[in-house]
Amino acid sequence: MNAYRLIARAAGLALLVAGFLGAARVAKADGLESLQRMKMLADAKTMAVQAREDAATMRDFGQLDIKWEAHAGAVAEMRKHVVAMNEVVAKLKAAEGSAEPWEQGVIERIEPYMTELAADNEAAMDKFDEHPSLFGTQASNAYLEANVDSATHLAALVANFVENGTLRQVIEDYDVSEDSCGLIGAAYQAYGLES
Repeated sequence: MNAYRLIARAAGLALLVAGFLGAARVAKADGLESLQRMKMLADAKTMAVQAREDAATMRDFGQLDIKWEAHAGAVAEMRKHVVAMNEVVAKLKAAEGSAEPWEQGVIERIEPYMTELAADNEAAMDKFDEHPSLFGTQASNAYLEANVDSATHLAALVANFVENGTLRQVIEDYDVSEDSCGLIGAAYQAYGLES
């Protein structure tokens, strides 16, 4: 199980780095601000993946025969992740006004999902802090499993929105009137017909 997690985390990190490097190519002339926004979007993807991992960790804790209080150190770390995710969302919302249109669209789309991810994980932790005797019960395990499913879905949506926005910008940049291949108008002329 630990080897699977290690492989999954390594793959997630590789995808994140590839996405960030791909996103860096799309930077427009506004330079530093655009790179900072793209870094924030990459951070948002990272935080979404981390929230999914935290949800899975809580679920795994529930399957162990250990009391909730025994996981205090890990839970404190998860709470830091929730705070960090909320900070990333706040930074993205603050940068939205000066963002490129594609970045604004991505920020508008991912903000509710990021907020939901943070709230779901925080609610799960709060529930067990309030009622630690429920931890490890069949009902709490089902609740934690549902939280993992939700986090997996929401994290995938955040990653997809960021990737789609980045790719859309690459396509728009490619469609600019600069025609290094002499193909302007080729898309509008039927093959084999002369105009």
